[in-house]
Formats: sequence, structure tokens, C-alpha cells
Amino acid sequence: MKKQKLALVLGGGSAYGFAHVGVIRALQESGIKPDLIVGTSMGAIVGSYYAVKGEIESFSHIIEETTPLSLLADPGFFSFGIIKGKKIEKRLKEVFGNKEFKDCKTKLIINACDINTAENIVFKKGILRDAVRASMSIPGIFAPFIHKGRVLVDGGLVDNLPIDLVPEGYKIIAVKVTPKNNTVVLPIKDLNVKNPLKRTALYFNLLSKTFSIVLSRTERHSSSKKDDVILIHPSLDEFKYSSFKEYKKIVNKGYVSAKKALEKSRGLV
Repeated sequence: MKKQKLALVLGGGSAYGFAHVGVIRALQESGIKPDLIVGTSMGAIVGSYYAVKGEIESFSHIIEETTPLSLLADPGFFSFGIIKGKKIEKRLKEVFGNKEFKDCKTKLIINACDINTAENIVFKKGILRDAVRASMSIPGIFAPFIHKGRVLVDGGLVDNLPIDLVPEGYKIIAVKVTPKNNTVVLPIKDLNVKNPLKRTALYFNLLSKTFSIVLSRTERHSSSKKDDVILIHPSLDEFKYSSFKEYKKIVNKGYVSAKKALEKSRGLV
């Protein structure tokens, strides 16, 4: 009997995406290895690392050696983003070097969005770090990535859980990491506050709410297209998109959620 191929789809979600590390760890412990990885935004970062390395444990060292401030202290006043992204590009080169998609141990697909045409741009070949940089370029935060004449931004805008990029014939495990309930509130009384620190916090809360709405809609649209999907959705409501320092807790949430999902789906994978 021919073995059914398995695809692992990793959705976007900034710091929430650390849960993907725990999910992959649970899959490895269960002896489950995907034949295809599809990722967007943070899912593209984690998925690419796993696809290239063939393991996920060493990813912890990458996170511990990378302080958010070292990447974010890169103001992009003239680059259409608060953060220029050059330091991120440097770090991606340190991690991925000049690896291409063809160098991956597991077949990989990454998506980004062409902000001018609203197209879902799919990467299957070329330099890996370029695809990752494009896929994680959150509009308003990171400067867009210019690639082959296109202005590319975060793939989550068009497909944050890119299940529909999986070819026919694959069993799918999809990992959704966006919070089930975004509890961030924008109080009307605070919208005219003068304090620059508070205004900055409100700005990021506005972006968080905006992305939660957009991402949840694209995820619902994608997940409704396929029936043969095992969905893993860790409960991450206690965290924020910016909870990078709580990496280990988020990883554990992903691990526990995956263990439960795999137990329920025993025999299906």
C-alpha cells in the first residue's frame, strides 16, 4: 500500500509562531515527518529552519542568541516601515546563508503578498532568506521587500494559513497560532493622549487589532477549502504578538496542543 504524503502548514502570528517549534517537537517524538512544509510569516521562519536543518531543537539557540532589540533598532524613516529590515536581513543570512529551496531536506513552500496587486506570491525556488524576509514583512512595521520588480509584504495579508497551497494527495496538519480571542481594546478616551510612549503603545495595539481581523478572515477562508485537515490551534490568548521574551512558554503551549491533537487523530497520520 502506498504511503500517504503529509503536509505541515504553519500559519503566521509573530511571537505566537514560536508555538510551531513545540508542534514540530511533538511530531518528531511521535515519529511523524512531513513530506512538505508550507509556511507564512513566522511560520515561514520556523518552517524554513526545520526544512533546511531536518531538526528543530537547535532553533532554541537561534532565539536565545537573537535579542529583539538588536533587530528592531533599525529605524526606517525613509523606507515605508518603522523598521528598515536590514538588521533582520543580516540575521537571516547568518542563519540561512546562501541556502536555496533546492537545498532543503524537506520540500518547502513560502508565500508573500504583492502589495500593489494583492496577489499571493508563492516561493518554491531561489534564495531561501529572500522568501522568508518577504513573507514576514508586516506592513507599517517592516519595510516591504523588493523582489524581481515586486513590492512584497507579509503573506498573512492574503493567506495566513496557506492550506490551499498544498497540492492534492496530501494529508494536512495545519497549525493556527493566532489567538482565539484578541482581548486588546482601544479605549476612545485614550486616542488623544499626548504622552509619546502611550501613543506608541496605542499604535501597536491598533496594528495588533487590525492584523487579528485580517488574519482571522484569511484563515477561515483557507481552512474552509479542505476537508482532510487536522487543525492544531494552541490556546495563546494570554500572550501578545510581541511576547518574544515568553518564547519557552509559547513553545510549550504548542507542544501540549499538538500532543492532544495527535492523540485524538491516532491512526489518521
